Parts: sequence; structure tokens; C-alpha cells
Amino acid sequence: MGLSRSLQAMAAAENRERFGWAIIVRWLVIGGFLALALTARVLGRLASVEACLMAATVGSFVNAVNRWSLRHWRFIGVVSVGAVVGDVVLISWVVVGTGGLRSPFVMMYVVQVVTTALLLDMGVAAVSALLCVGGFIAALQVQRLLGAEAGWLPASTPAAVATDHLVWALFLLYCLALLVYLGGYISDRLRISERDLAAKNDRLQRTLSSLEEAHTTLQATYDRLRSTESQLVQSEKIRALGQLVAGIAHELNNPISFVYANVDYVRRSLKPLVQLLSAYDAAPLTPVDRARLVLLRERLRVDTLLDDLPQLLTDCEEGVRRAQEIVTGLQTFARIEREDCWQLADLHAALDASLTLLRHRLPPGVTVERRYGVLPLVECLPGQLTQVFVNVLANAADAVGKEGRVTIQTEILPPSEASAVQGSPRAAVTISDDGPGIPAEALPHVFEPFFTTKEVGKGVGLGLSVSHGIVQRHRGELRAHSTVGAGTAFTIVIPIAAHPNGPR
Repeated sequence: MGLSRSLQAMAAAENRERFGWAIIVRWLVIGGFLALALTARVLGRLASVEACLMAATVGSFVNAVNRWSLRHWRFIGVVSVGAVVGDVVLISWVVVGTGGLRSPFVMMYVVQVVTTALLLDMGVAAVSALLCVGGFIAALQVQRLLGAEAGWLPASTPAAVATDHLVWALFLLYCLALLVYLGGYISDRLRISERDLAAKNDRLQRTLSSLEEAHTTLQATYDRLRSTESQLVQSEKIRALGQLVAGIAHELNNPISFVYANVDYVRRSLKPLVQLLSAYDAAPLTPVDRARLVLLRERLRVDTLLDDLPQLLTDCEEGVRRAQEIVTGLQTFARIEREDCWQLADLHAALDASLTLLRHRLPPGVTVERRYGVLPLVECLPGQLTQVFVNVLANAADAVGKEGRVTIQTEILPPSEASAVQGSPRAAVTISDDGPGIPAEALPHVFEPFFTTKEVGKGVGLGLSVSHGIVQRHRGELRAHSTVGAGTAFTIVIPIAAHPNGPR
């Protein structure tokens, strides 16, 4: 299985250049060992070159077949394995014909295995090494049978020994040159691979940077989509609430009007009743009748009722007045939600309407201090801006709990060079509380969608995120400042002329 995988890998198209190098090396081997064999024959150290000539001829034919296979890219695996086996057989034949153990061509086994490992495949090289060992043993046996008279001649004189040394040195140099040549190929391939790797690494780095930028863009887009979705959900809820509130306010207004009118009628009717009772007191009666009427008056507590009724009516009027304020606030809230378009609006009226809506969340122990400055009408989306005020005021109410102080301050800020609408003054609304404050590590995240410092079940962390988006739509800023233990302040800053198309 390993050899089969090696053959399949060896026949891959990307190995075409390596096969070309293998064919060149084989030609160099054939030419080199044949030249050295002729040199040894001329020097009188080789009995015959017939084995070398035959090996060179057969090897040239095998190499020509290998070249044809490479050019047409057919039978690559089979031809290459056949060439490796043929090389081992030819080397063994040359070793037999040139003296066996004494033959300098024994080193061609090493060249064969190294070349196969570098240019073909490690698995094929391992099989080639086994074949070389088997071929060498077989060559030794054949050489023993042929006798010493075949092949390399015995060195009987010092001159013959020196010649042997020279031939061996020349063949060693030749083998080293082949290995250096192969090393040059490997070095060249390594340089090319390093350049390719460097180029691929650069491309990967650029791709990674592009992916990181794309990821950042997608993440920002995703966050904006979540925020926009939250704003849409909240806006739809507020719009539906506005429609519901409009109906409820209309239905409440009629009975409140009835109560107010009746209280006023009772107050006006009380005076003639008192006059009538005074007239009865002044009427001439017998002592018995007067005593009976005085007793009845005391039992019915008429004097107490006459004393308490004016205050009771005043309390009723105050209750009706407060109910009317609530209804007015609900009607204002419903109206600005139905007419949610760019228009000039009174921020103080929007703040008062927001406080009216949140009255149930402000316990008696919470003091609301209004420090209203002089503000002109501001061009805005009144419904959405009221939603911002309601969100921030609700957070302040939750922060102070059952006892504390919420302060609302308004003022005009001068134009800023960093303002989205240059040259336009800005209205600033600061809502602060004296609650526990927000930790410094959490403050940068308060405008993120679904971030909340409240307990589970007391908020989903959408209010400030939606408010931040609304203020940005008004081309303004929503700032947060907090000190742990001292309270939190949110400042809404918007240009007086905040409409995207400028003042109208």
C-alpha cells in the first residue's frame, strides 16, 4: 500500500520538473562513468570496457523511453519504476565487469539511492536501496565465480597502486560533483519555495487584514442592525401605547369634567343652604321646639359638616386638577407620538409631560428639582425626544429608589466646532440623580444594546441604546458621567436647528 501511494504521488503533475531533472542526472551518470571507464582502460587498470559500453547503451535506451514518457506524460509511474530497477541491474552489471569490491563504480549505488530520494520519492528510494543491496551481493557472487582475471586488474607495482588511487579519486570527485549538482537543484527549489511561501504569506496577511476589516465592518453593521431593530421595536411599542393612551385620556376626560363641574356646583349651592339654616335659627320658636332642633342639629353634626365641607370640596378640586394634569400629559404624549415629524417643540413641556407619565415611579420620598433655563423652541422629533426623556428619567428614578433627589437642568450652550450643525447653538438637558452611581468599568458600555446594571427581571438594557440612537439622529450627543456613591448624570445635547436639511 505504501509503494502504491508513493507511485500515485510520484505521478502527480507537479512533479514534472523533478522528472526532467532526473533524466538530466541519468545522462550525466551515463556519460561520466563511461568516460572514467575509458580513462581506466587507457591507464591499463581496466581489463575491458565491454560491460561499461553495454550498460551505457541499455541505460541510454531506458533514459530515452523515460524522456518520451515525460514528454507525453504517460505511464510515468511504471516507466520510472522500471528505470530505477534497470539502473540497479546495470550498476550491478558494471560492478561485476569492473572488479566487484575493487571497482570504483560501487559508489554508483549511493548516487542511485540519493538521486531517487531527492528527485522521485522516499518510498521508491527505500525500495531502490534494498535492490542495491541485493544487486551488490549478487554482483559479488558473480564476480567470485568469474575469478580475479575479469574486471579491475590487480595492483602489482607502486605505479599501478598510484593509478588505482587516481581513478578512485576521480570517480569520488565525479560522484561528489553529481551530489553537488543535486544539492544545487535542492537549494534552488528551496529558494523558489521560500519565495513562494513569502508571497503566499503576504497574500494571506493581506487576505487576513481584509477579513479582519470585513469582520469589523460586519460586526459594526450587526450592532447597528440590532440597535435599529431595538429602536423600531421600541418605537412601535410607544406608537401603539400612544394610540391606547389617546383613547384612555379621551374616556377619562369626560367623567373628570363631570366631577369638576359638580364640585363647583356643590360649592355654589352650599352658600344658600347655609343662609337657609341661619334663617331657621333666627325664626321664632317655642323653647321646646328650639331645644328639639338644637338636639337634632348636634346629633346630625351639621355644624361640623358646614365647617368641613369647604375643605372637602377644595380637596376634591385639587384631586380633579391633578387628574386633569395626568390626562393632559397623556394627551400630549399621544399627540406627539401620532405627529412624529420634524417640528418646533418646547423641551420644557416635553420634560413636564415625561414627569407626569412617570409620577407613579416617583415615591413621595423622591424630590424632583427643575432648574429650567431659557430655551427657544427646538427643531426635533418630539415623540422620539420625549422617549429619551422618559428613558433617562426612569433610570434616574430607579437609581434613587424610595428616597433621593432627581435634578433636571436646561441651558443653552454656545456653538461648537465639533457640533454636527456648525454655527447653531445647542440645547442641553442634564438629568442627574444622587443614587449609587455606575462603576467606571461599566460606564463605557451603558449605550451598548442589551447592557444593563439592573437586576434580572428589571430591564433588558435597551433604553439607553435606543436613546443614544435617537440623539444621534438629532445630530446631537448623549453624555454620561457618574461617580460611585455620588450619583449619575446624563446630558442630552442637540442643536437648536437639528433637522438634517437645516433650519426651515
